[in-house]
Amino acid sequence: MPADKIGMDKAEQDKTTPQTLASEFLSEFQTSGNYLREPIEALARLASSKNAETSKEATGAIFKSLVEMLADSFEPKAVTLYNRLFAQLIHFCRNTPQGEMLNRELSGFGILREEDLLARAERLRYTRQLNKSFAEKQKIKRAVVLSRVTIGADIAVTSLVIERLKQEFANAEIVLVGGAKTSELFGGDVRIHFSDIQYQRAGTLAARLSSWLDVLRCIRQLTDGLSTDQYLIADPDSRLTQLGLLPLVPEIFLHKQNASEQRQSVISQADREPNEKAPLVDNYIFFPSRELGNRTKHSISELTTAWLNAVFGVEEKALPRLSLKSADKEFVSLLVRHMRQKDNRPIVTINFGVGENPLKRISDGFEKQLVSYLIQKGAKIIFDKGAGNTEIERANLVLEEARRTTYQSRKIKVLEVDETSLQTLLSESIVDADVIVWQGRIGVLAALIGESNLYIGYDSAGQHIAAALGVRCIDVFAGFTSPRMLERWQPTGSAKSHVIAVDTLHDEIDEEAVFRQTLHHLQESLVLSL
Repeated sequence: MPADKIGMDKAEQDKTTPQTLASEFLSEFQTSGNYLREPIEALARLASSKNAETSKEATGAIFKSLVEMLADSFEPKAVTLYNRLFAQLIHFCRNTPQGEMLNRELSGFGILREEDLLARAERLRYTRQLNKSFAEKQKIKRAVVLSRVTIGADIAVTSLVIERLKQEFANAEIVLVGGAKTSELFGGDVRIHFSDIQYQRAGTLAARLSSWLDVLRCIRQLTDGLSTDQYLIADPDSRLTQLGLLPLVPEIFLHKQNASEQRQSVISQADREPNEKAPLVDNYIFFPSRELGNRTKHSISELTTAWLNAVFGVEEKALPRLSLKSADKEFVSLLVRHMRQKDNRPIVTINFGVGENPLKRISDGFEKQLVSYLIQKGAKIIFDKGAGNTEIERANLVLEEARRTTYQSRKIKVLEVDETSLQTLLSESIVDADVIVWQGRIGVLAALIGESNLYIGYDSAGQHIAAALGVRCIDVFAGFTSPRMLERWQPTGSAKSHVIAVDTLHDEIDEEAVFRQTLHHLQESLVLSL
């Protein structure tokens, strides 16, 4: 038993479990509107525990039961609540022994109180047009973009920000700050440079907050020697700044009497009067992604474009895009040419990964049935095993069933491929294979999707990769916590994407109904002997 729970009886322990505290807080707010500080402080205390198990459990409750739930609702009221509770968490952490550096940096920005954090976050909810002339834009030498941390969001949102900054600031070096996987998705663009900052999505609250300190150091290095009018920082609602709560640049304020210079977004954010003070910072822009267009059904990509149009004062149309490395594209092109050498059977890439969220899955049976059906009807499969032991084990079950499937009265051939084995397999092995099994880097998976006729998967990064590469997609979207989440994260691209909505939170899954819907969309997407 954790040391901080010794001496409690079971009833007392149940009352103070992190999940109970999170549920108590949220339930009270939803029913009465009362903000209970005590459960949030208790969660912060548990998340800061020296006991690793206690800290991990409390951090999980904070992010999964509060932060992610509020973010996925895409409602202004949820943004207000998030800002309030996370400002309280940050203020608690800065006053702990391990929060000394956090406190020092916040103080350096003039943020001394919890109210200062909250006031700054509220100001960011208003989009102001950048007042930069053509000459001023030419002076920008470096534009820094923060990663959204997750691959799908970096494609659906961050890629659009990058492309617009390339267009607006012709002389600027574009630097993407984020994890190593970003370079696999955008590394083919010579204008984009990368700064590797890791965000610990499974880390403690203190570890996640420390990522901001890493970002600060990174930005100071990138802007060293540059004046404030020679660089710009774009925050697309990144987890690296805890959705904008943690600052990256000092603020100057534009008071209400100068309101003629304030510009609201073309899409209504909320029924509120403009704030008395909006941030006047011409080298920092923030995308209020969780509430912009809250009365619309637009995808997150469409809202990103609308926000960029409001910031730069020019209407442009854009779609998410990737810039894969030449080596990855060449590697995959060679593999797929061999797959197509004997016939022109359609190639379907499949990934059943769910990012450790079981509510996004349908079932083992659905996955086995779908893969077997595609093989029997003449499709060749590129099957990505995913990441982590659980996903790999589930993938192996699907492959066991696939090996028992026949095509044109013969047993099918399943071939496992990785980057080191490809050269020895470029022979009749790949030519004759019905299923190519891939387990490896995201850059190669993206290139495989790009060479396919169709992509099928659950709500994860794959459908956004397909959309960005102009590949048709069937997205079995389960586990959404709100209708708005389903609308926001629908894939956006030049090719047709079919979204099959499955409410796994409230309804029992009708596997056969989902399978029938999938077959219906297959008929529209592929030429199979259905």
